[in-house]
Amino acid sequence: MKKPSLLSLLIFLWVLCSPIQAEAALKSAVADYKATIIPILELAISQEGQSELKFGDILPSGAGPTTSLPKTIVVEIKSNTGERYQVTQKLAWPLQNAAGDGIELENLKFRSSSAGGSGSPVTDFTPATDSAQTVFISDNAGTGEVVSIEYELTIPPAQAPGDYSSLLTYTVSSL
Repeated sequence: MKKPSLLSLLIFLWVLCSPIQAEAALKSAVADYKATIIPILELAISQEGQSELKFGDILPSGAGPTTSLPKTIVVEIKSNTGERYQVTQKLAWPLQNAAGDGIELENLKFRSSSAGGSGSPVTDFTPATDSAQTVFISDNAGTGEVVSIEYELTIPPAQAPGDYSSLLTYTVSSL
């Protein structure tokens, strides 16, 4: 039997390792994958039973105005948009009792704070108005946040008695 020559052995190795053979052994297919991530910008009152702002019984004083204990509503904002947003509040009507007596809106004051420390809350008590008011602006990344809005109500000394109410709406929107 004849021994393979060095040249035939080299040719055999070259054919075995040639790129043409390697490419023939490798086959690939391309598949497109797509994922849709739905943008979220939501607001919810995060504490059970906190859908009403109730100050309870406040007794006016003939000597001067009476201020209620502060009451807080906590809202949670979820966001994945990567954009700044703002939270606003709007009173539907001035605080009124069943007899139609009203409390001037400047007697209802609010301020806000954020649990995560991001964004810009309203840090000083500010009188409520009958138009939309910003209570919080997010950071530039639009990070979700838990915002506490604290309210206090001042009762003038000659205020008529009754249960005073209004509807308070919170809205979150992109900036």
